[in-house]
Amino acid sequence: MHSGSYTPRMHDDWRTLGEEYLYRSPWCSFRVDSVLLPDGVEIEYGVLESGGFAAVVPVTDGGDVVLVRQYRQPVGGATLELPGGGVEVGDEPRETARRELLEETGYRAEGLVCLGTVHTSPGRSTEVCHLFRCRAVRGETGPRPEPTEFLRAVEVPMPEALRMVREGGITVSTTALGLLWSGGGSEG
Repeated sequence: MHSGSYTPRMHDDWRTLGEEYLYRSPWCSFRVDSVLLPDGVEIEYGVLESGGFAAVVPVTDGGDVVLVRQYRQPVGGATLELPGGGVEVGDEPRETARRELLEETGYRAEGLVCLGTVHTSPGRSTEVCHLFRCRAVRGETGPRPEPTEFLRAVEVPMPEALRMVREGGITVSTTALGLLWSGGGSEG
């Protein structure tokens, strides 16, 4: 194994010559960039633009993590994932995490702590995910999901959630990362 600092062998001098938007919506846009590579070759590169999202690892006093099960059209099935949603223009990711937790699960966030911000798929998208952890306190009103959200909140013991990450039962990368950062990888 190589020790010391890693020096990538790449050129960071790609030049964008132009861009064309093929699709735009309030949630995302798709553009094709004309790019000149360092070796002089010109290519087209597709980029999915997104404002990003915030997700939260809500842990109850009993040590359970509150997750949501919902159908996801792109993968053609249900996923088990952290509560979260898109960061709207002018919103702070922290407030998005609070709002989405309450809307999707009926739990309030106490002691919200930022775990980090990650690029979800830098080869394809501008999207970032802001990950948080909090103490989950049951709210008085219950969940109030948006009209297009058909989801169900489930409480899973943290060691069980981590086992599900290791065994492929939880496949959403940002959920896996948030759980690992919150609960460590040594349980189970």
